[in-house]
Amino acid sequence: MRNVTAVGGVLTALCLLTACTGRSSGSTPTPPQISSPGTSSSPDGAPPALPSPSRPAGAVRPSAVPGSGSGRCATSMLSAALRAAGPAAGNRYAFLTLTNRSAAPCRVYGYVGLGLIGSDGRPLATQVVRLAPPQPASITLRPGGSAYTRLHWSVVAGPGEPQHGPCRPAPGQVWVTPPDERSHLTIAWSLGEVCGSGRVSTTPLTAGSGPG
Repeated sequence: MRNVTAVGGVLTALCLLTACTGRSSGSTPTPPQISSPGTSSSPDGAPPALPSPSRPAGAVRPSAVPGSGSGRCATSMLSAALRAAGPAAGNRYAFLTLTNRSAAPCRVYGYVGLGLIGSDGRPLATQVVRLAPPQPASITLRPGGSAYTRLHWSVVAGPGEPQHGPCRPAPGQVWVTPPDERSHLTIAWSLGEVCGSGRVSTTPLTAGSGPG
């Protein structure tokens, strides 16, 4: 009898530890929402997400370049310019340049954020895809120095887009958010529509103003 009582006591203790109630606790944990490190998007009519991620998953932002004494380039320290590159079939390319217009050196690291804006001033759908390799590198911009990224997009209509005529409204401007910043620069866009729901791929910022 003592053995039966002991076993019963063990089972009771196990039930208390493992919730042996014979029914559900009434709630199921919801898995966390994980966003892709390579893409940011905004639906039609909604402001583009700012800032967009400036580093690939797992990357660590470097500290100031040894001996440079420079901090991160704030948006207010920079200007932006857009220059078309050669087209290829249904593909379009451009170089987007950030230039340090301040009197002090600063540094950039990673990717820019983008938001396409219609000619009426309303945000358009934008999907930014960050390409790697190459991997990002810390770049010190002296006063007047520049860094650039290459943009690539398609003018071929994607699923659900008109197959004749413009696939989407052509942007009139683009918002450019420097790496790790929350405010953006606004520059003109005269490069036509961006098909594929506003999909634009970018490369990590590279020192210079781009080829050509």
